[in-house]
Amino acid sequence: MRKADLILLFLILLLFVLPLQINPYWLRLLTAFIFLSCLSYSHNLLFHFLGYPAFGGVAFFGFGAYTFSILYNHSTPLLLSLLLGGLSSLILSLLISPILMRLKSHYFAIATLAFQLCLMELAQNLEITGGTKGIAFNLPEYSNLIAFYSFLTLLLTLLMLTLFLDRSRLGLTMKAIREDETTALSVGINAVLYRSIAFMVMAFFLGLTGGVFSFWNAYVDASTLFNPMLSVKTFFILTLSLSLPTYGPLLWSFFFEMLFELLWSKFLMLHGLLLGIAIVLLILFFPRGFVWKRS
Repeated sequence: MRKADLILLFLILLLFVLPLQINPYWLRLLTAFIFLSCLSYSHNLLFHFLGYPAFGGVAFFGFGAYTFSILYNHSTPLLLSLLLGGLSSLILSLLISPILMRLKSHYFAIATLAFQLCLMELAQNLEITGGTKGIAFNLPEYSNLIAFYSFLTLLLTLLMLTLFLDRSRLGLTMKAIREDETTALSVGINAVLYRSIAFMVMAFFLGLTGGVFSFWNAYVDASTLFNPMLSVKTFFILTLSLSLPTYGPLLWSFFFEMLFELLWSKFLMLHGLLLGIAIVLLILFFPRGFVWKRS
């Protein structure tokens, strides 16, 4: 493991003691940053290693969140509800992967986005999901701390998985498919199989993230869980992380949350407009992140 990896892991481990030193406002902000990092790293498993942009990957986040909320609301234990939320998203991805995995580039991106919108419409019209009213539930004491540590554990797992794939033979094989799928097929690599596995792993982690988000938020509805803004944020971060795919999602998620909080607190009525302008300027001047600019 490289020195930079060890420093990063050490900093993440330091986060485990931070909640004991900060007030509820900073705990909420820190949790939002880690939540966004989890979303970005989950999508990055497919985007960075195989070059497939799942613009509608939030569909699995929402599906896992609803599964968790329904189970937890019926007195299922917290950990079991979270695990089943992740597994439900994995099974859903397994069912649709034979169709989606045969699409490429922007066709794949648009198909996943359409899938996300279909699930949102379905959730708004089903009784089990609470329709447009959504689902609310009572939370135990210290729920914010539980959500924080759950997100942090998830982030640590995703970061370790990313580092492993980045240095392993499996990761190199996936990158070979990303760079030239035709050549990869000619040497006997089953590209569809690798894509399907990465797709399901991504869905599993997004489902887990959705479950923890539900617990943190104490309320879920379709417009929150399938919000296209989540995809915009995620792919804005991933685009700026192209030159630094292992650490970039973490660094840019922190930057994005700080920027969002600053604009929201100082310019309440204009923060949406200013955030949009900031995103456009960042993409224009740093299309592949700061490392690319310096090189």
